Amino acid sequence: MPAKDLRKKIGQLFLVGFEGRNISPWLKQLFHDYHVGGVVLFSRNVSEPGQAFEMLRSFKVPGLLVAIDHEGGRVVRLPAPVTRFPPAGQLGLVNSPEMVRRSAVCQARELSAIGINFNFAPVLDVRSNPVNRVIADRSFSADAQAVGRLAREYVRGSLEVGVAPCGKHFPGHGDTREDSHELLPRVDTSPATLEQRELVPYRMALAAGLPAIMTAHVVHEGLDPTLPATLSQPVVGKLLRERLGFQGVVVTDDLEMKAVADNWDVEDRTLLALKAGADLLMYCHTPEVQIRAIETVYRAVDGRIVKPEQIEQSFARIQALKTACRKVQPAHNRDELMEMLNRSEHKALAASLG
Repeated sequence: MPAKDLRKKIGQLFLVGFEGRNISPWLKQLFHDYHVGGVVLFSRNVSEPGQAFEMLRSFKVPGLLVAIDHEGGRVVRLPAPVTRFPPAGQLGLVNSPEMVRRSAVCQARELSAIGINFNFAPVLDVRSNPVNRVIADRSFSADAQAVGRLAREYVRGSLEVGVAPCGKHFPGHGDTREDSHELLPRVDTSPATLEQRELVPYRMALAAGLPAIMTAHVVHEGLDPTLPATLSQPVVGKLLRERLGFQGVVVTDDLEMKAVADNWDVEDRTLLALKAGADLLMYCHTPEVQIRAIETVYRAVDGRIVKPEQIEQSFARIQALKTACRKVQPAHNRDELMEMLNRSEHKALAASLG
């Protein structure tokens, strides 16, 4: 068993989902015995924004990352009166970088008021396959430069408030047909096409200060014919870290999705993700699986399969992300929260975007 300080740092490498709308005994154990770095909110955790606000206040875990998918359109987890912005595809039709920045500011202010500091947006995928229904209107455009121009303003707007944006799904989910929630997609996009198309928005978002990137459960055969990007050292370690020079936090997509869960057991996918270069490992559903994954890393460190230095590096990146999130200011009470969520200028902006 690693020393207590190192066990705490290993726990910080995990983002967990949970059932219910309050702090359960399992979640208390994950906080206090396993020291997990953050939680991911889903619709199942939220009846209305005031309940989510009170629930998060009850956690009383300093420095916790509170993450959510809040893209707009069909990918939102929070009900009214949280402002419902149109999907990225509609913003792409409006094609106004300034309007995208303003929408990101509004969304981040509302998330901040609830106590959410980490948003899995913007989608940086290029809508290159017209039959791809998984991404579709979640992407700004079929044009890589347009995706990059709009996404970088989304990044800037979110950072202005202090909610950390996380671009996804690296190195691209736009050219797939299958849904990685159910199957493992494979694409044969050439490295040259990736460079000219999929990687363009990432380079532009990184230049705007994007602090986190989520990997795709997609096999890019031109980069690694065997493993999906999430588990692939050629994709994460070589392409993202070395070639693109990304020094921020690499987040896995949910490691309980069927694309990986049906093909690798918990131990294998946990260690492959770490060896690939991931910092934050996301397990969104099952407490027993979450604990099994954390304890897998304990054993791997004990056996020198994973070096303590790698844990320290990932921990430092995650702490830097948490420091940047300290600008987030939750509301002081429910009345203040409702005032923020019902701002007329937010509703008017969303309506003007279609």
